[in-house]
Amino acid sequence: MNAMKHPFCHRWSVLHRILLVLTAALFSACAPSPAGQVFGYLIEQRLGGPVEPAPSVERGSLAGQVLFDGEPVAGASVLVATRTGTPFPAYTDATGHYRIENIPPGQYVPAAVGPSFEETALSGSFGLPHLITVRAGETAHAPALTLRRHLPRPLPAPLPEAAHLTAGEPFTVTAPFPASATAWGQPFSFARAGAVIDSLRLYRPFPDSGEKLPLLFSAFPGVVDDWESVSVALAAAGYTVVALSPAAARGLDVGAHTEDARLSLALARGGHLGVDLADVPAVALGGSFSSAILHRLLRDERDQFAGWVTVGGISNGFRVSADFYARRLTFPEQFRLVIPALGPANIYPLPFLYYSPVYTASHLPPTMIIHTDRDRVIPISQAYELETALRSANVPVEVIYYDDVSHYLQIGEDITESGKEMFWQVLAFLEAQTRE
Repeated sequence: MNAMKHPFCHRWSVLHRILLVLTAALFSACAPSPAGQVFGYLIEQRLGGPVEPAPSVERGSLAGQVLFDGEPVAGASVLVATRTGTPFPAYTDATGHYRIENIPPGQYVPAAVGPSFEETALSGSFGLPHLITVRAGETAHAPALTLRRHLPRPLPAPLPEAAHLTAGEPFTVTAPFPASATAWGQPFSFARAGAVIDSLRLYRPFPDSGEKLPLLFSAFPGVVDDWESVSVALAAAGYTVVALSPAAARGLDVGAHTEDARLSLALARGGHLGVDLADVPAVALGGSFSSAILHRLLRDERDQFAGWVTVGGISNGFRVSADFYARRLTFPEQFRLVIPALGPANIYPLPFLYYSPVYTASHLPPTMIIHTDRDRVIPISQAYELETALRSANVPVEVIYYDDVSHYLQIGEDITESGKEMFWQVLAFLEAQTRE
C-alpha cells in the first residue's frame, strides 16, 4: 500500500508546487496589492525563497532610450533590479540612450526617473509590466521608455476651511537638554482624504516674543509626542518647529503621508497655525521611515526648503530590499513583511524607486546626513551611498557618522556625548541654511 501511495504523493507534491507558483504568478500579474505580494512571498519562502545569482554567473547587458514628448532625455537615471532588489543603474547620454552592463540573466522591467520627471517603469498592454529578457553574453534591447513631468497634486482649497483645521489648547513644556530648554506648544488636527490627522504640533521659544522665526519642518518616524524633547530643544534655539508623525490610517502609503505633510506645510506657510514665519526657506528634518516621506516632499516642494537633515534614513530602497533578503537587517516584528509587500523588484521596480533619493540627488537641497554604524534597521551603507550621490551631483553635504546608539540618536535624559555633539552640529547647519 505504501509503495502504491508514494508515486501519487510525489506527483501531488509536484502538482501542488506548480499550483502554488501559478497562483503566485497570477497575483503578480495583476495590479500589485500588498496582500497579494505577501502571499506570493510566503509561497516563495515555502519553496526555498529567492536566491541571488552567483557572482560567477555569466552576465548580459540592456540597452534602450528614454524620451519625453518624443525628445531624448539626457541625464535620467535608468535601472533594473534582481528579484531581491540588487540594482543595476545607468544614466542616459545626450541622445537619451543608456546601456546597463553586467546584468545576471533573467527577466526585468526597466525603470527611469529624473529630477523633474515621474518615476516610470516600462509597461505594455493594459498597463502590465513589460518584461525584457536578458541573456548571458548578449545585449537585450528595450522599447523606448517615455517619461512624464512630475507635477504635485493640487492641495485642498481654500485653506484652512478645506482642511477642517482644529487648534488644541496651548501648553508649555521643557526638555532635559540643553539646560533650561523651554518651548510654547500647541496641538492641531486636520482632515484630508477621509482621515483625521491629529499629530500636527507647533513649537516656539518660551517666552514667545512674537518674532518671525525660520521654519524647521520635522517629520518624525514614530508618535510625534515621543519626540517632543527634540522639538522643544530646537524651538528653544530660535526656530518655529512644525512637527508631524505618520498617521496610522495611512499605513505604509508614503504618497498619502507625503500629501499630509504638504498640507501641514501649506497651513504653516499660510499663517493658519497662528504664527508668522521668517521669509526664508525652511529646513526639513526626519529619519528612518519618515526620511522617505521627506524625500517625496522635497520632490514636490523643493523651492520651499533651504536644506534637510536625514537621521538614520533610507537612500536606496533597492539595496534595503537586497539586505532584507540576505538577512542583514533586523526589522521590528511589526515591519517584518514591509519589503515583501512591495513585490518582486525585477517586475515592480517603482515602489523601491520611490524610496531612493540617490537617483534624483541633483534635485536635493544642501543635506546633513546623520547615521550610526550600529544601526541594524537601516544600515550605514545607506548614508554612504547618499553622500556619494550628493557629492557626484555637486550638492553641498555634511555628514555625522557615529559608532553609538542603534538607529536613532535621541535628545533625552539618557543623551550621550555623541548626541550632544550631534545637536550642536545640527544647530550650526540650520543657522547656515536659514540665515537671511
